[in-house]
Amino acid sequence: MSNQTDASADTLEQLFVELRRIKQASGFSYGQLADRTHYSRSSWERFLNGKQPPSKVAVEQFAAATGVDPRPLLALLERAGQPSAREPATGEAHASPPAAPPAAAETSRAQRAPTAQALDAATSKVREPARPAAEPPRIMRRAPESTPRLLARRGIVARPSWQRGLRAAGLISAGAVMGAVAAVLAMGSGSGPHGGSADTPGAQASGTAVDRGASVVPAAGKVDAHCSGDTCLRRDPQAMDCQWDAATAHDTWLRGMHIELRYSPACHAVWGRIENGAVGDVVTIKDRTGLELQATIRTDRDTYTQMLAVTDDAPAETVTICGAIPSQKQSECSPSSHVQP
Repeated sequence: MSNQTDASADTLEQLFVELRRIKQASGFSYGQLADRTHYSRSSWERFLNGKQPPSKVAVEQFAAATGVDPRPLLALLERAGQPSAREPATGEAHASPPAAPPAAAETSRAQRAPTAQALDAATSKVREPARPAAEPPRIMRRAPESTPRLLARRGIVARPSWQRGLRAAGLISAGAVMGAVAAVLAMGSGSGPHGGSADTPGAQASGTAVDRGASVVPAAGKVDAHCSGDTCLRRDPQAMDCQWDAATAHDTWLRGMHIELRYSPACHAVWGRIENGAVGDVVTIKDRTGLELQATIRTDRDTYTQMLAVTDDAPAETVTICGAIPSQKQSECSPSSHVQP
């Protein structure tokens, strides 16, 4: 048993090494991986630094984002004995496909397992400089740039002759505007974590039933959640695949930090998330019975809590979420009407 455990640990470490090598070859940062997948920057930091084994979905999305063959990575994940590398067993709290006959299952597993030569070839391919590939679809959280502005920036739209005649006057005006902007920046607002203020436009009172950060449902159109209701209590929403249909139930802002309560209809559960924060910032969620969960940013600029169950009698709107900046003794909650004075 000890030898088997050691072999699994060695295989898992080999997977972490391969993931880091592929990331380095691709040139992607943790933030760029988050933009191309359904996992946050802090999740990729944990996956690639060996703090948490990735799920099968995370490995597949990582391979698609970096343009490599996912099969050698999935083989390492399965050999490491990780539960997330296998399909869920019949009788769990989510729908499962019909079980294949034993012979067919063995044949399929044999076809999926790469040979040593295939694994070596895939590994050598990783060491080569990454070639430009068709970029996978990105999850955009900002509105796309307007077409005229985009074309002009790429040099496609030619300037009329009268614009060239006004260029000198425009440069003088631009200098005056830049001077005014510099003066405003020197007087106040900063950028980055905690650079804004609670009453800044765009950082207004908490919203309700919005969906700015909703995830994309898988192509099959069905969310294969791994828990539901009470079985999701204190479990990781990404590990349970609850993020696929998640929407923002309500949110608020604190000095540029976005505080969101995320709700998954498939999992009948909620969790708290903060983005654009700093190390040490805290997010807390509490249901109307007083059950409370909390998470602190340990690295990067975002984090999320484990899950609380919701019901028809106690829907997501009854759960309170708060974000706090302990270093500045500031906090903000949503909905504010739920917070006791």
